Amino acid sequence: MEPIIPVVAMALVVGGLIGQGFDMRKIRNSIKTGEELNPKNVFADKRNIKWYVMIGAGLVLWYVAGGNFGQ
Repeated sequence: MEPIIPVVAMALVVGGLIGQGFDMRKIRNSIKTGEELNPKNVFADKRNIKWYVMIGAGLVLWYVAGGNFGQ
């Protein structure tokens, strides 16, 4: 029963990173071609907040679980 928490934590982190990657691609495509693509704008976009929260929750859950699979 103990390995469930680290697996959920890893799933949150991986899902957050993948989701953020897709969302960042949408953000970059939505920026007009006349504007200069500034990485600060892409990472600080408000659409990324949900992914940052998901990744952070996964990392906190992993830390609380001890970072192992109950071995």
